[in-house]
Amino acid sequence: MALFRKPLLGDVRRPGAAIATCIAGLLITTHPSLGQPAPTDAVVAVVNGTEIKESDVRIADEDFGRTLPPIDGPVRRERLITFLTDSILVAKYATQQKVGDPADIARRVTYTRNKALMSQMLQSAAEQAVGEDALRKAYDDLVAKTPREQEVRLRVMFFKFDVGDEAQVKAAEARAQGALERVRKGEDFAAVAGEVSDDPSASTNGGDFGFRTRMEMGKEYAEHAFAMKNGDVSPIIKTRFGWHIVKREDDRFRQPAPFEYVKERLQVSVARKAQMDLIAKLRAEAKIERRDQAQSTDTAPGTAKEAGR
Repeated sequence: MALFRKPLLGDVRRPGAAIATCIAGLLITTHPSLGQPAPTDAVVAVVNGTEIKESDVRIADEDFGRTLPPIDGPVRRERLITFLTDSILVAKYATQQKVGDPADIARRVTYTRNKALMSQMLQSAAEQAVGEDALRKAYDDLVAKTPREQEVRLRVMFFKFDVGDEAQVKAAEARAQGALERVRKGEDFAAVAGEVSDDPSASTNGGDFGFRTRMEMGKEYAEHAFAMKNGDVSPIIKTRFGWHIVKREDDRFRQPAPFEYVKERLQVSVARKAQMDLIAKLRAEAKIERRDQAQSTDTAPGTAKEAGR
């Protein structure tokens, strides 16, 4: 039989641009769930007088932990603490040996600091944006913007054949035509479907196919189902799966998904929008000069300046 999509109960889309996804991902992938209190910051080890705290372990998990095998629990924790211990020991030894360019290290420290502050600021913006009232408003706005979609309730009879076996196609067609004649003479559609349909479920549900939108049914079904009135029965319909007879029983407009069903997805969407709104505001207020782009335009192969040499 024609395949139907699983009903979709709402569409909560993420913001568009790739940079938006990357920046917003700092919230989703590197921080605890919104609203969760920060764990206690106990000292877990001391290396030559330098403390390693729980917060250090979490930071290492966010960074170095990405390279670890998919392991959890005590083994992962021990590897993270070992990594932190080694980093302290090697860093102090490197300082003693005067290894490393101070300017380069300073740049890396600045980069890491900026990244951490950005992550924390985005986290804060997201947490402030996902209150219950804000989520309810986002839900109401989504419902208001989503077009109302009609759906119809069908009963179906199905008569299977193998494509390429003409004799089987003809035999199935004759069975379908016979069933249709019985319905047209006044027999109950559900009773006939339960008796003759090749759909195993028809014997218990009378061919009830439930409510479906146009996009959730095969093209052949949709052409008939949405052209008929409630109570109408289609002629026999041929698809690559077999012969079908469709009865339209009812119609309605699909209701939006309940708030609780989409709340988690809304939370992600609203949080990311708050982050991107903040970034857009800061960009609009900032003076940003891209000097590298002007330089690359002047010297890129094929430019007018080069061509005139």
